Amino acid sequence: MMKKYLFALLIILIGCNPQPSANEKEKNKLLGDWQFLDIRGNYVEALFEDSTYFIYNMSMGHSPKWNYFVKNDSMYTNIDQRRPGIHKTADINWIDNNKVIIITQFSRDTMDRIKDAVITLQNTDPKSDSAKFREAFNQRHEDYLLAKGILTPEEVKEFKETKIIPEDVLRK
Repeated sequence: MMKKYLFALLIILIGCNPQPSANEKEKNKLLGDWQFLDIRGNYVEALFEDSTYFIYNMSMGHSPKWNYFVKNDSMYTNIDQRRPGIHKTADINWIDNNKVIIITQFSRDTMDRIKDAVITLQNTDPKSDSAKFREAFNQRHEDYLLAKGILTPEEVKEFKETKIIPEDVLRK
């Protein structure tokens, strides 16, 4: 008889334990537009959607869309075409909600969230709206290099006037 009461009490306690709602479940913090410099110093933008992502830069254009998911501090993708399915591709080191370091076997990319931009990969097709997108992309690129201290305002002004890349920038 005592076992029945303990069992019933256990069922009641488990049933009364609040379950997390859909809003309380861990959200995908990677969703949205990001910018970074790749291992070769190219300016790159990435768009992370619910379960797919792609990257864009001026020299390569739009990459294919890859499937991904995040579990704990790891990213799993299908980017490695030599192996079917989704596998661990990178470690994720969150600095804050707007800065993350993606660490793969080959690179370490520090990505910054793109904020307050009207024309991004999320809401613009670089092919069909190429003029608008290229202008916005180039402005974000310039702003990013200025914010990182890679370029100075004087170097930007000089380049726009002369179209000659400063020597110190060529060496970086």
